[in-house]
Amino acid sequence: MKQALLFSLVLIVTAATHAANTKPIEDVFQRYWGAYARKDSAKAAADILPSDLEDMKAAVLPVFLGAQQSKGKEAQEIVSLFFGRTAGKAREAFTAVDVYSGLNRLVMAGDPQMFDSLKDASVSIIFVRTPAANEAEIHFQVTLKGASDTDAEKLINKNGRWWIRVKDDPKETAAHFKQLFAKG
Repeated sequence: MKQALLFSLVLIVTAATHAANTKPIEDVFQRYWGAYARKDSAKAAADILPSDLEDMKAAVLPVFLGAQQSKGKEAQEIVSLFFGRTAGKAREAFTAVDVYSGLNRLVMAGDPQMFDSLKDASVSIIFVRTPAANEAEIHFQVTLKGASDTDAEKLINKNGRWWIRVKDDPKETAAHFKQLFAKG
């Protein structure tokens, strides 16, 4: 009987300790999600692993800079939306955050109604999994107008803080846009 009580106590303490350890992970996710839902890509980027942003910039920015010369109407619209109000030589100085924001402008333009409604969505964390001391997965549910869907984000602990990882492979993203721009 004492062993069962001791075992139960160990499980409770372990669960409480584990739950407490996920708070920083959950805080980063909530901050990121809140900024993303408000369409504030620059603020959302503040919680993305900087090296992931730099990798995306290195792969994607040259593709968009090259596509500026395209004569195709669709390519010019995409390039213009990606660069936003930035024109001329200033486009060459795009930062990693600018690239992330430009890609998100394209995604948001693809389904503006969905992104307009994200600010009214509720997000609940289902669970946090930590496969290693510096890695985490946060599984969450987004509910909007009675419908819900689940997803997950990967995080990594670098330099003493948690960061969201970019889901998309930068080289694949660049290849997708190269192909799109090659069509016209």
